[in-house]
Amino acid sequence: MTATGRSVALPLWALPSLVLVSLPSVGSETFAGGGLLAYFLVFLAAATPWLEILLVIPPAVAAGLDPVLVAAVALVGNVLPVWGIILGYDGLRGRWRAWRGEGEQSTDDGENEPSKRRQRAEGLFRSYGLPGLALAGPILTGVHLATVVALALGGRARPVAIWMGASLALWTAIITLATVYGLSLAGFSP
Repeated sequence: MTATGRSVALPLWALPSLVLVSLPSVGSETFAGGGLLAYFLVFLAAATPWLEILLVIPPAVAAGLDPVLVAAVALVGNVLPVWGIILGYDGLRGRWRAWRGEGEQSTDDGENEPSKRRQRAEGLFRSYGLPGLALAGPILTGVHLATVVALALGGRARPVAIWMGASLALWTAIITLATVYGLSLAGFSP
């Protein structure tokens, strides 16, 4: 709201700046104390689909947790579920098809329109292959969905695991460095 009482719509690109400015107060409540429990919460939050490293690392670092340890814990917390998805994918796919009565052949007649996120992930995979999906997935679609799409579109387990792990390591480093640098520019000392 403005001083005149009217609402002002924030452009979408301004959201990260707004979040970064408000992180110290949000993060300090969630990760208060900085003990083992705080790092366990980082691990759990990073392992949670849709939260992932992008929404976990900045508040944890802003709360005063060690950035290197936060990055390591968040990376492990995000990679383990991805590898679990990869390991369990074939069994779950077989059960899903059996439950739907599809057998081995998929009879997708177009009744169920895929979500926008899935369409975006499939487009990335078709345009840029597994490396493009792995590198863009954590930011554009979420790494869990990107992993499922890569496997569903024919990606083999080992390359998917390697690419998703490498991508998460890269994004973890970028997000951690950007958070530390951004907080120092804003006058906060992580």
